[in-house]
Amino acid sequence: MRRLALALVLACPLVLGCEPRVEPTSHKAPDPSPSPSPSPSPVESAPVESEPVEPAPLELVAGEAAGIAYFELVTGNGEREATLPMIVALHGLGDTPENFANLFAGFDGAARVILPRALDANEGGGWSWFPYRARDPDVDALADSIAATADKLAPALVELGKTRPTRGKPIVTGFSQGGMLTFMLAVEHADLLDHAIAVGGWLPPPRWPKAKPSGHAPTIVALHGDIDKAVGFGPTRDAVAHLTGLGWPAEFHGYPNVGHAIPPAMRNELFSLLRSYLDLPHEPTP
Repeated sequence: MRRLALALVLACPLVLGCEPRVEPTSHKAPDPSPSPSPSPSPVESAPVESEPVEPAPLELVAGEAAGIAYFELVTGNGEREATLPMIVALHGLGDTPENFANLFAGFDGAARVILPRALDANEGGGWSWFPYRARDPDVDALADSIAATADKLAPALVELGKTRPTRGKPIVTGFSQGGMLTFMLAVEHADLLDHAIAVGGWLPPPRWPKAKPSGHAPTIVALHGDIDKAVGFGPTRDAVAHLTGLGWPAEFHGYPNVGHAIPPAMRNELFSLLRSYLDLPHEPTP
């Protein structure tokens, strides 16, 4: 694996409600695979809205597991070869894993963050996990496509748990397309993860489970803006209501006047959830 020191910048500073976009990184990392990575797209990348700060270098290491290219980031005071809890973070349409790593800048918990790269180059730039959007009228095709991609990611989670020194089962989180995959992995590969945090994601009804698993069921938390025009607020709330009705440990947390973005309050809650799952003190994120 190649060791890469990257100066990454936060994607959308200052104003709540800015358009979903990601600024290009100041020093772009080489791709973990031989194919070149297109430039980021403004379509469904995760804008992290916060006060402007001097970006600290984030050290990313490239790798591959079960055919999935990824970057690895160790947060807090963790040592790369120590046995650490694993967070799998799935970027959105038009984004890149090295850019999505911005989301974890300042997270003080010692953890291994795995940032997989989506499977296909997106026509508008960045990468795409599947060829459908949440607004696509063919909901069956969308649902099947998300499930097929989750089936490709699942072996990577298994391999990473064996090849990287890992404590417990992974925590999976993601934004937009990554949030949809987070839902799908939680319900269709429940035995592989302990917790799922879907940000601006959705689980289409054709893939709603008919029952809670008889064995392990990961906790699922959905964080969603109520004016999200890319992935609907109501459909995600309905999906979580269906899961809780079946007895899943699932929660829906809505954010007033928030669109398809990750404002500071939502990022703080994401960090708070991660701290809780990692058994760390709950402290506000700067």
